[in-house]
Amino acid sequence: MASTDLPPIMLDHLYSMDDNLKAGGPLLLLENARENPVVGDEPSSETAPVVDPVSISRCCIEKGLFPAVPLFFQYPCGISKGWSEWVDRELRDPSTCAILRRAQVLDAIFLSKLWDIHIEAKMLRHVVRRWSAATHTFVCSWGEFTPTLEDVANISRLPICGDRSPFGIALTPEETDNLAVLRRGAPTSPSTSLRFSNWIQYFGDANRQGPCRLAAFIALWLGRFVFCDFSQDCLHERVFPLALAIARGDTIPLAPMFLGHLYHLLDRAQLLEKSASGSMGVETLLSSGFLQVFLWERLKGLDVYSLPHSHAMKLADWGKGSFMPDNLPLVCRWFKRMQRKGQDFLKLLDNVEDFIFRPYGTSAETFTFVPFYADVSDTVEVPAAVSQSDQFRKYALLSAAPIPLPTLGDNRAEVSVTYSPHRVRRQFGLDQGVPGSPNHGNPFALHRVFWSNDHIPASCRPIFLASKTRAGGFSRG
Repeated sequence: MASTDLPPIMLDHLYSMDDNLKAGGPLLLLENARENPVVGDEPSSETAPVVDPVSISRCCIEKGLFPAVPLFFQYPCGISKGWSEWVDRELRDPSTCAILRRAQVLDAIFLSKLWDIHIEAKMLRHVVRRWSAATHTFVCSWGEFTPTLEDVANISRLPICGDRSPFGIALTPEETDNLAVLRRGAPTSPSTSLRFSNWIQYFGDANRQGPCRLAAFIALWLGRFVFCDFSQDCLHERVFPLALAIARGDTIPLAPMFLGHLYHLLDRAQLLEKSASGSMGVETLLSSGFLQVFLWERLKGLDVYSLPHSHAMKLADWGKGSFMPDNLPLVCRWFKRMQRKGQDFLKLLDNVEDFIFRPYGTSAETFTFVPFYADVSDTVEVPAAVSQSDQFRKYALLSAAPIPLPTLGDNRAEVSVTYSPHRVRRQFGLDQGVPGSPNHGNPFALHRVFWSNDHIPASCRPIFLASKTRAGGFSRG
């Protein structure tokens, strides 16, 4: 007689439902929030769409729709062998630095040689399960929060705006020849020709000065630190045209592409856990190092201590004549830091007073940051036609505008990903109104605003920008 025993269910024993996420909780104001909020037009609370609980793994697990299985974060958060030395060699060349500076990736590539983030997997498993695939925000008892373009610019130092479309890049005959060289990869077996270690050993050889050396260097950086989802130790050839464009000094809007990529992988992690149905664990290549730093910047009370600037400088300055910024980017204070295990982070996650809505630009340290605030005391109204002035920086407006994010699909095709800053307005120092549903029309047409002189459409343009110290409140809706 055939056995009727069901296969055992694999459970995530690090996961707990003992948190404060309850339905219908009150809106919690910050201590210094404005009493007279300014939100502009907003839908009524009765007609506004609510977050569908089915879009959140935490709610599905609570309802028994599927069990929590182990989530394994496979993104390589440490430093690949030989990569730091290759970065130092390239950044000793002033002409290379000039090209990378023109492409606005010099700081980002410098950071990659130091990128050593110790993740707290238990906390990340809980936070990832608060992700709503419908709104692209994390949900907690006091509201929603999400990584924005401001976070990407300050943590990863990737450019928000560009001067070139990242899709359908036109190549010269010489660049086409170099593309063929990159596709062949390192002279090993076909199955290992694009492996990180073999790529570094071959193209990163100090004695090799081929015509596509710089493009090969940039390609590894893109495939390892920006668009890593194909394999934890192999390149995907979809980054090669981008690398060739950057190697000639073109600026590609990598920040929205990275953020759209991150959102896409968070969505995928939820789908994989649902499909697993308790039969297996789930592996994800989402940028866990970035997500970890994002949480360290945003949550007060976590038992992890950042490096002072003087100590961070000592760790960073070992390039022996290579490029070194005068003041380090903010993320350098988190390299090689480790969060104490066993801390009850769920209470912090669901307490609005423990969330830092405006983490950048308020520290007395000398780390550098990218300013996304208006140079005013409170708020300033954004005009219909915005000039390229300090007060209305285009990248600050784009960070707060609900414009779909362009990113790369698996076959290098253009993909559009929902971006919901209108649901997390307090992260920009603005007052949170009842979030509506932006009418984008053709989302692919809106992508152009990231690499052209097109103005942000009136339907998406933020009405206000806030000062760096302003604490946002709620509307009366």
